[in-house]
Amino acid sequence: MSKRTHIWLITTDQMRADALGIENASVLTPELDKLTSEGTLFTGAYCASPVCTPSRSSIFTGRYPHVHGAWNIGTTLKEDELTLCDHLKKADYKTIGIGKMHFRPQMKEDFSQEYEDPAYRDRGRASDGTYYGFDEHHITEDNCIGEYMEWLRERNPEVAERFSKDRFRASDAQHDVWESEIPPELHQTYWIAERSIDAILAHKTEQPLFLWSSFVDPHHPFDPPKVYTDMYTNIDIPSPTREADDVLLRPPHLLRQSQGGYWPGGGEEHSLDEAHMKRLTRNYYAMITFIDEQIGRIIKAWRQKEMYDDVVILFTSDHGELLGDHGLIYKGPWFYEGLTRIPMIVRGPGIASGQRVSALMEHVDIVPTLLEAAGLKFPYGIQGVSQMEVLAGRESHVRNSALTAYIAHDRGINAKCLRTTRYKLVIFAGETYGELYDLKEDPHENHNRFEDPDYSKIRHSMVEMLVHRMIQDQDPLPERRSSW
Repeated sequence: MSKRTHIWLITTDQMRADALGIENASVLTPELDKLTSEGTLFTGAYCASPVCTPSRSSIFTGRYPHVHGAWNIGTTLKEDELTLCDHLKKADYKTIGIGKMHFRPQMKEDFSQEYEDPAYRDRGRASDGTYYGFDEHHITEDNCIGEYMEWLRERNPEVAERFSKDRFRASDAQHDVWESEIPPELHQTYWIAERSIDAILAHKTEQPLFLWSSFVDPHHPFDPPKVYTDMYTNIDIPSPTREADDVLLRPPHLLRQSQGGYWPGGGEEHSLDEAHMKRLTRNYYAMITFIDEQIGRIIKAWRQKEMYDDVVILFTSDHGELLGDHGLIYKGPWFYEGLTRIPMIVRGPGIASGQRVSALMEHVDIVPTLLEAAGLKFPYGIQGVSQMEVLAGRESHVRNSALTAYIAHDRGINAKCLRTTRYKLVIFAGETYGELYDLKEDPHENHNRFEDPDYSKIRHSMVEMLVHRMIQDQDPLPERRSSW
């Protein structure tokens, strides 16, 4: 019997593409750097949306946010959407999800400030009782309630009590930045790795395995265990990219995001000083280093089970982090590179090693790529394209553009961003203004060329390309099965 291809999807939350050691010497990621040397690094990968739920749902379905229904945080992935797990289960895969999923809201309805009960939040679908196709799922989210906290209470009640009280908030904490005194082996990041290792070691290797290890960090608060921030004591932390007139670049409608408390601050820049931003960035990098170390632990489990040579590994993030660029932090309705460009590493059988490509890739390409890598056909209705020709080194690219959307129907704000290898266009529904950046001449996106007459032909060409993409990206389902 020939060996079957296993699949390991690794995701982080809010991780920039330039927060990998191979792209940024200030970040310590030896395991991910090694993974890159064994596989292919995409430097032109872009998220489906600059907020969590839409992108995560696109990663899992291969379909766009306006199609799968989870168009912003606070929405729910439609239960009748076919997921990567649904496709793999037809090929007898065991499917296990561990960590952050966020396919459903973490807060109760009616904009309540109460957390949703995990038993309801993580319930099975009405159709088959599974959590979106997973045979087994162990979920923890940003608020940490649920299975992780149950495990923590069993391991160390005192630590659990302190964590529940103030999340080990340090006395010198500034806003949401501090160095945590929680023991690393009791941290949420460690728990996700532990559960992943348990799943691998318990697996019967004759059955193909799909494992999704989904880390919650480096999402804010920026509070890594202190031992990891200490690793950065002598490392130079880069300053954010910003200009004195950055605020003038912001589309006026972003200020409306703060109305009703939907997105505090809206288009206003933060007021944090340079020292605070250095500390924030260092802690952000330290969280990534912690994750990197845990990925190394999980890799050892794959090797221990003698499955490593037969596993396709894909590492990515749901979106990036502004990290002070343009005077902004976190995420939201912006399309700057720090927020929309994501890390993308793929390694495994049939994939070229040590390859670095600038080919454009989208979240929706993950499902068809993984299915083809496993020797499976992907069904009608998936909107992404397989990147296997690029991964195998046979083609330089399979896309000429990448699409990112921010959708907020209830706030009257809808925007589409189209990225080519050189230009970036942002169109805001119902507005006459927009954004156009020449990333070859202006890699830091400091000069908006949308109204520049010298770029009028480029603008018109990009708008036309965006129109075609929007027509093509409508839901192809249901499939036509009759001639008339």
